[in-house]
Amino acid sequence: MVWVIPLLLACLVVFWGYLSSNLIMKIPRYPLEANPKTFGHDFEKFQAKSQDGVLLDGWFVPAKIKTGTVIFVLHGWGANRSDILIPTIFLAEHYNLVYFDFRNHGTSGGSLSSLTCSEVGDFTAVVDRVRQTRPDAARQMAVFGFSMGASAAISGAAAMPDIRAVVAESPFASFNETVVRFANLFYGIPRFVVPVTLMFVRMRLGFDPESCAPLYHADKLSPRPLFIIQGGSDLRMPPSEGQGIYEIAKEPKDIWVVPGADHGEASEKGGEEYQKRIIKFYQESLKNP
Repeated sequence: MVWVIPLLLACLVVFWGYLSSNLIMKIPRYPLEANPKTFGHDFEKFQAKSQDGVLLDGWFVPAKIKTGTVIFVLHGWGANRSDILIPTIFLAEHYNLVYFDFRNHGTSGGSLSSLTCSEVGDFTAVVDRVRQTRPDAARQMAVFGFSMGASAAISGAAAMPDIRAVVAESPFASFNETVVRFANLFYGIPRFVVPVTLMFVRMRLGFDPESCAPLYHADKLSPRPLFIIQGGSDLRMPPSEGQGIYEIAKEPKDIWVVPGADHGEASEKGGEEYQKRIIKFYQESLKNP
């Protein structure tokens, strides 16, 4: 009977590891609640295929004025491309925009999220697709990302020299530390339990998501500019996350903490200044091809 307790403990570890890793990698999908036409902008649908064969659905939104610059807009974890329209569609007055759903989100394929490496791969696949199919509209490229999308924007752009400027709103610096923080914030789970979850995430994905976190790639963006935006009251991605990335990144770089803004509230709390700062950053960072 001595083996009963170790067996029960092993079963508990497996049960907890699988269940808790699901909370990170398998999330409910939500329908698209709007499209660019909702805000008075024409758009065209497109599909891209990631390197591992996942089909990604997206929209191409032509700018109101003819331009050869395109900005890729990357949504957050648990959201989809329609969720990020409200704070970013103003950019279509000046630039072509590309929205797409990451794997396991919106209408794209795939069943597991990694928050880092897989999403960087999705971003890369969409960039390649747009570059091939719309060369005149993508002679110059930049990116805007929110939350998970912000982290994917930083790490992805670090490996793509063609991405000339990065705006990252509420990024996380470390995947592991973000899981620790979310586990405690939403479930009251102590830090010492989280390594089991992280082990199962690595086993199920076949790679370590931490390796693709901005903490290890932000320094490779220079000489391309980085603009980090953080919510001053954001508990999910506190200002310390953006500050950590800012300290690692090399010049040129800038950071703005929006007072009183929770996660996803920077555009609302920042108001007109939010749009002005972003437009100014892109105008100063990008040429007019």
